[in-house]
Amino acid sequence: MASLQRLSPSAPRQDISHVGDTALSRLVGYNLKRTFNGIHVDLSDVLRPLGLRMITFTILTMLHENPGVRLSNLALAIDMEKPNIVSLIDELVAQQLVTRSADPVDRRARQLHLTAAGTELQRRAYDCVCEHEAAFLHDLSDSERQQLVSTLAKIRRSAGQGAFTA
Repeated sequence: MASLQRLSPSAPRQDISHVGDTALSRLVGYNLKRTFNGIHVDLSDVLRPLGLRMITFTILTMLHENPGVRLSNLALAIDMEKPNIVSLIDELVAQQLVTRSADPVDRRARQLHLTAAGTELQRRAYDCVCEHEAAFLHDLSDSERQQLVSTLAKIRRSAGQGAFTA
């Protein structure tokens, strides 16, 4: 597994001991972004051998959990513009991980499903991501982890990115 101490994919760091961020470190958003940067870099290294990126992993997992979801609903659920998600779905279809079919209720709409290969890749990737999370959350108790997830979900809802509806 990649080093969890890395914060960005940039070249070797210069000595920053003289640069303070005390004011910024009091801000939730700053701490969220810095934490995400570290997680993102390391998670990219975890997913790369599987041929996935965070967004393609997210799509596969959403399709696993919501088989037959309409492309437009998936785009809304992951807060992505429809034209952008179409190109990602095209990529996953070309890799034979996802299929598109006409929605029986509205033939203009497209339903998305994982193929058997997509289901297997999603399962393997999800296991790797869970191991990755366990590694970087090892200092948290189970109750602290549950509280963190709950708090982040509350922040996400208040920011207007509510729960997914199929």
